[in-house]
Amino acid sequence: MKLLKTLRAGLVAGALATAAVVSPASAQAVDNQTLVVGTMWEALPYKMTARRGRLFNEVEILDTLVKLDYDMSLKPGLATDWTQESPTEWVFTLREGVVFHDGEKLTAEVVKNSLAHVMELLPYASGLLAIDRMEAIDEIHLRIVTKVPFYGLPNQLTDAFTGIYAPSSFGPDGAFVKPVGTGPYMLKDYVEKSHTDVERFDEYWGEKPAIRTIRLRYIPDHNVRVIALEAGEIDLVDNPPPAEAKRLEAEGKQAVYRAPAAGLYYMVMNTRDNSPLSDVRVRRAVDRLIDRSLITDFALDGAGYPGETFFSPELGGFPEEKPREVDPEAAAALLEQAGYSKTDGQWRKDGKPLVLDLVSYASRTEMPAITEAVVALLAEAGIQATLNMETWGALVDRTKQSKFDGAIVFWTPEMTGHPDLHLMPHLHSSSNLDYNGYGNPALDALLEKGRSLPEGDARDATYSQALEIIVEDVPIVPLVHKMYLAAANKRLQGYRIHPSGFFYDFKNVHWTD
Repeated sequence: MKLLKTLRAGLVAGALATAAVVSPASAQAVDNQTLVVGTMWEALPYKMTARRGRLFNEVEILDTLVKLDYDMSLKPGLATDWTQESPTEWVFTLREGVVFHDGEKLTAEVVKNSLAHVMELLPYASGLLAIDRMEAIDEIHLRIVTKVPFYGLPNQLTDAFTGIYAPSSFGPDGAFVKPVGTGPYMLKDYVEKSHTDVERFDEYWGEKPAIRTIRLRYIPDHNVRVIALEAGEIDLVDNPPPAEAKRLEAEGKQAVYRAPAAGLYYMVMNTRDNSPLSDVRVRRAVDRLIDRSLITDFALDGAGYPGETFFSPELGGFPEEKPREVDPEAAAALLEQAGYSKTDGQWRKDGKPLVLDLVSYASRTEMPAITEAVVALLAEAGIQATLNMETWGALVDRTKQSKFDGAIVFWTPEMTGHPDLHLMPHLHSSSNLDYNGYGNPALDALLEKGRSLPEGDARDATYSQALEIIVEDVPIVPLVHKMYLAAANKRLQGYRIHPSGFFYDFKNVHWTD
């Protein structure tokens, strides 16, 4: 507790320091036809793989066949209807009269070829979609046959990487060239390490946006993004530091938005033999030592929800889970069973202290505070931890090489409204995208069964059993569920936080006089 209070004091001091150098301004960055957004990620519009193509969904350059509404329910996108004709066969009816930014007509053949390109160019796409073959029945009807019964296919088709590309998005060799979609905005300009501009597409099939141009300014420093907002250099900032959001809210000069969104900060546990976490008793002990409420209350200033479950209880539609509990006594008993004893406040085995090599990355706003809080909680419990903050790429390389004990990462298990999205690729032994060497045949069987079941009690019961295994095996330790934060010029109206966490819906915002 004392260490976390010290950590929080440092965060508050940083926020006050930022406040001291800013002269708040209410001016727009440009004009009533333009919106300037400060982002923590560089947009990279010419890279299809960057952040799984989420830029193209965030600013709606591309449309998906199916969309996720604000209540996490499915709604029509480029497909107006979809029917399941057998456990493995779906037919999607396309919206008529839709054209791409280059004038190309939307047809079932174009959609089929777009999804085929996606599965060829993105290594994880094929497993997530489980598509065996596709057939353009006619211009507006597309048949998709999956390899196995997969009732979550419409949900998966809301994911950003399934956005539909025009044929001109790809070169003669099939390589990705640029994003040409059917969305309300089209790519206008990109300046490396500076900004990406998108412009309104006047032939958009839906309601026309009020904002003509959106500029995404890449500002990786989280505090500098807030300074830019207060100085009137940008109009909206996503993911401000929690302490800064709290300050802005108190001062009342900017509009501050906060809402639950898909996203889980969690610690990947290395189950391979070269880590002390290969012993499930040690993994269980660590799980019982992490007080998630302390992390959200002290390290995050309340900007998060304790990760006591795998799926966020703030978002509906997911199976029930028994919350994890903090239990230092049970943790101590588990460590003793694993051969450790506590001497001078430190857990030791064969005379050597228990030391965990933790790795994370700093590009996400809340990540440094969460990782430092985890280190502090473990230290108070007598477990030493070294912390290495890497780039995302370096972190993935280390996990693939098993050069870590715990990796603190962020993923979005609720993003499509179906449990399969995260569980299958990350925790099924055939894929193991957490790269921690974990596998359990019983869990594999439940995950395979879960994706084959329609929504209802049987599906929920199957996933609940799977989640119980995850609690027992501890391949991961959930830490914090995402609370999405944003702040904006008060004259900007119509902005809402989407629960997927990766959809700005700027077509519905406008400026007031």
